[in-house]
Amino acid sequence: MLQTVKKTFIFCFKLALILGIFGFLFWNASKATDADGKNVFELLWEQPKRWDLLGAAFFVQLFAVSITICRWRWLVQTLGLTLSVKDAFRLGFLGLMLNLAPMGIVGGDLIKGYLIAKKNPDYMSQAVASVIVDRIIGLLVMFLCGSIFVCLTGFAFRQEALARTFSQLVFLLTGIGYVCVGIVFVPFFSKGHVERWLAKIPFCGNTLGKLTRSFLLYRNHKICLLKTFAITFFVHLPFGFSLYLIAKGLFGSVPNLADHVMLYNAVNLTAMIPLAAGPFEFVLEQIYPLFSADGVRMGVGIGLVVALGYRLVSILVAGLGIVYYLSSRDEIKEVAG
Repeated sequence: MLQTVKKTFIFCFKLALILGIFGFLFWNASKATDADGKNVFELLWEQPKRWDLLGAAFFVQLFAVSITICRWRWLVQTLGLTLSVKDAFRLGFLGLMLNLAPMGIVGGDLIKGYLIAKKNPDYMSQAVASVIVDRIIGLLVMFLCGSIFVCLTGFAFRQEALARTFSQLVFLLTGIGYVCVGIVFVPFFSKGHVERWLAKIPFCGNTLGKLTRSFLLYRNHKICLLKTFAITFFVHLPFGFSLYLIAKGLFGSVPNLADHVMLYNAVNLTAMIPLAAGPFEFVLEQIYPLFSADGVRMGVGIGLVVALGYRLVSILVAGLGIVYYLSSRDEIKEVAG
C-alpha cells in the first residue's frame, strides 16, 4: 500500500512539474512578439512548411535509432549472449517507446535488460551490463560531440554569460565522464578495490557499484568498446541533423547545421534529469535565442517549437515499437506484472 502511494505521489509530482515547465514556456512564448506584433505561434501558422524536410527528419532519426539497436546487439553478443537481428529490433524499439512514455515511469532500458536476460537465463549480469554500457557509451559520445561542436561553432567563446556557463558545464560533464571511465581500466581498479570503496558511498554507492561491475565485464573487450564508441558518432550526428531539418522545415531561416548538431548534443545533457519531457524543451528555448539566421536573432519561443517538433518526430519513430507490442502481448504483460 505504502509503495503504491509513493509511486502515485512521484507520478503526480513529475506530471505537475512537466505541466509547469510547458505552461511557463508557452506563456513566455505567447507574450514575446516581433516587430509586427506576432508571437511565435502566429509565425509558425503563417510560415509555409517544408514537409519534405520534416519527412526526411523522420527517416534520419529512424536511421540513427537503427544504428543504436545494432550497437546494442553487438555489445550483447560480445558477452556471449544470443540475440537475433529481429529480436534486437523488437526489443530496441520497445525500449525506445517506453523511454518516451509519460514521465518515464516504465524504463525502456530496464525492460530491455529483463527481456534479454529472460532469453539468456544463465547470463543475467551480462544482459544488464550490455544495456548499461550501451547507455554509458551513448552519453560519452554525446558529451564529446557537444564539447567539440561548442568549440567548432565558436559558442564557447561568446561573450554572453549563458553561453559561457553552458559551455563550461558541457566541458565539466565531459571531463568527469571520461575520467570515471578511464579509472575503470586501471589495473588497481580491476582488482575491485576502488569498486568496493565506491559501493560504500551513501545514497548512490549501490548504483555506482552496479555501474562499475557492469563496465568491468567489458574490460577484456577493449577493441569492441572502441569500435562501439566510433560507431556512436554516426548516431549523434544524424540526430543533430534531424533537429536541423525540423527547424528548417518549420521556419525556413534558422541557424546552420553545425549549430544544431551542437545544440542536440549539448542540450541533451538534460536527458540525465529523470523526466521524459520538459528539460530538453526548456534548455533549448533558453539557448536558441542566442543564435541568429541571416543576421537576425532567433525570437523567443522558436526554440520551444523546434524542440516540440523534434519530440513529435521521436514519438513517431518510437511508435514502431507498437509492432513489437502487437506481436508479443503475453511477454509484455508478464514483464508488467
